[in-house]
Amino acid sequence: MYITMKKLCFSLFFALMVCAGLAAQARDTTPHVTQIRVESRNNLIRLTWEDSPAAQGPVYIFRSARPFIVSIPANIRPVVVRYGQQYYIDDTDDMENIYYFIAASEVSGRRFDFIIPRVNSTQVNLAGSTDFAEEPQQEVPAIVVHDVPQVETAPVDGISNISAVTDGERVIITFTLTGPRRNAILYRSMQPVRQPHDLLNSVMIRPGVTSPYTDTPVPGAACFYAVIFEDEISSGSMEINPGINATEFAVMISSDRAAERTIRPIPLPILTLRNTLPESFFISDVPVQVPLSAELTSMLRDIRMPSRVPAPQRNPRIFTVDLESPASGEESALFQLLMEYFIRFEWDNARAGLRTYLSLPRTGDTEARARFYLGQALYFTGSYREALMEFLFFKNHYPLEARDWIDSVLEAMIN
Repeated sequence: MYITMKKLCFSLFFALMVCAGLAAQARDTTPHVTQIRVESRNNLIRLTWEDSPAAQGPVYIFRSARPFIVSIPANIRPVVVRYGQQYYIDDTDDMENIYYFIAASEVSGRRFDFIIPRVNSTQVNLAGSTDFAEEPQQEVPAIVVHDVPQVETAPVDGISNISAVTDGERVIITFTLTGPRRNAILYRSMQPVRQPHDLLNSVMIRPGVTSPYTDTPVPGAACFYAVIFEDEISSGSMEINPGINATEFAVMISSDRAAERTIRPIPLPILTLRNTLPESFFISDVPVQVPLSAELTSMLRDIRMPSRVPAPQRNPRIFTVDLESPASGEESALFQLLMEYFIRFEWDNARAGLRTYLSLPRTGDTEARARFYLGQALYFTGSYREALMEFLFFKNHYPLEARDWIDSVLEAMIN
């Protein structure tokens, strides 16, 4: 009996040791960082941690003025640090209480947002901050960055490393294409693109896109981008991988700068082409009266003259803002069309070029001016009904200038 109890106790002890070993092994492979530590000096904070062996992708550092409890607030944008660096120095911007959460991720891009207090999340109270050297128990050995191998993000279907940044007035999209040359399509969305069905709410910006590409979305609108191969879309085998072929965070062009460019008297200052081109290019506003011969006068008496007199041809008009070469992409393209065709009175080419230009989404003010020029090109080529539709659209933006052109079109249609 004594031997049996001794064997039973030994079996229980062995089982407990095995469970403890498995638990320790499980802790070692959990996909989150550990041993988060913090040091502060003045307005600088140094975070250190231990990377997870089970998640060897980039590390995401979130900062907030409120504690991280269950989930990450949607308006917080993280700082991305490569795997193996294991430290980050932050500028606190005079915040009193700061909360940090450090999320691990896989090489494929999957992020683990497991919030564990005092393990991968912490609080910093700057009121009691000390210098780095005053906390030896938290001192971290210097890390030699070049000794740590950098883990590259694995490309997916030949597209990887997508990013979108602004330079104030434009969005610059960059990405990496690997493998055989294939037709890639760039999409833009007002919502995050995480699944293939999210493309239903997206707008195709450009087929055959190459990196880098410059986009000019509407100022003040949050934009997400994705690059997908055309053959994958047609076959239904496309994959969306945030951070690889789709941007994870929104970019936005400041509406303040757009307002500064568009604040001007309404309507815009208008320059008549008569001031820039020779007089011979224009039809005279005042008809020249030439006396008729007696023979011609006799012939006209026998002819019934029409009751309506055709309306005089209008002079083309152009905004002064479009006579200067602009910096932005869409206005630069409009400037080229006007210089190549419009001011030379090549109305057929101007009409075709402006229609192609308006086939892509444009900002409100630029689209209105382009439609104004298209209406003129249609008017001078005799397409009065189409010209009327363009001037009616233009009327919503510049009613005074549009009214004269609408009257001229209607008069031309009657005659």
